[in-house]
Amino acid sequence: MAHYKLILAYDGSEFAGFQRQAQKPSVQLALEDALRELGWQGRSIIAAGRTDTGVHGLGQVVSFDLNWRHGDEVLLRALNAHLPKSIVGQVIAQVPPSFHPRYDALARHYRYQLYSQPQSNPLRERFAWRVWPKPDLALMNEAAQALLGEHDFRAFGKALKEDGTTTRHIFKANWQQGEDGSSFEISGNAFLYHMVRRIVHTLVQVGLGKDPVEIVKRGLETGDIGSVRLAPAHGLTFVGVDYK
Repeated sequence: MAHYKLILAYDGSEFAGFQRQAQKPSVQLALEDALRELGWQGRSIIAAGRTDTGVHGLGQVVSFDLNWRHGDEVLLRALNAHLPKSIVGQVIAQVPPSFHPRYDALARHYRYQLYSQPQSNPLRERFAWRVWPKPDLALMNEAAQALLGEHDFRAFGKALKEDGTTTRHIFKANWQQGEDGSSFEISGNAFLYHMVRRIVHTLVQVGLGKDPVEIVKRGLETGDIGSVRLAPAHGLTFVGVDYK
């Protein structure tokens, strides 16, 4: 029996999030069904993090135990053959039994994508949020600087457990302009439920001139930004995880 680390990429459009749910399709359920076709008898895989309904994954990390007599590359091909086309294993490797995708993670990385044009682009809509008129990235970056460091982020999300802490450490938070849109890169030791999407919505409101730059700093200090609105899920991608 070997312990495996698998890096997954998936289009989250058709899934009710990563985590297994009753009566709804999920990335976890699809992966576990594929593993059972290969003889897996476990109860549950372990993942580095959960993603909401419609959120995508580029570097989701999962682990599982499997009695497999062939090579790792053969396992990866066999697994992908049983997965839907919207989920693809990228890299697989045997790791020590103590490896835990969530508890061993040092940093998690997310990307949110925007595009700005008067009319919707069907080829962009699946993976980016259309915001028009174009928001001011300089103002958004100015506001985002308040996110850096360790803060209580209760104004921007909820703990995954009822008694869980809402303190998180953000290492990176900045917007970059691309050829056909802009992207927000944010990295932290961990994230609250809906945290990235609420941050993005707040920053976009700043960029549109609807909220002051100081709203992020005020939210961190008071625990309230006066809004609970979220940026659409389809613009968000779970990019990857750092380990020792």
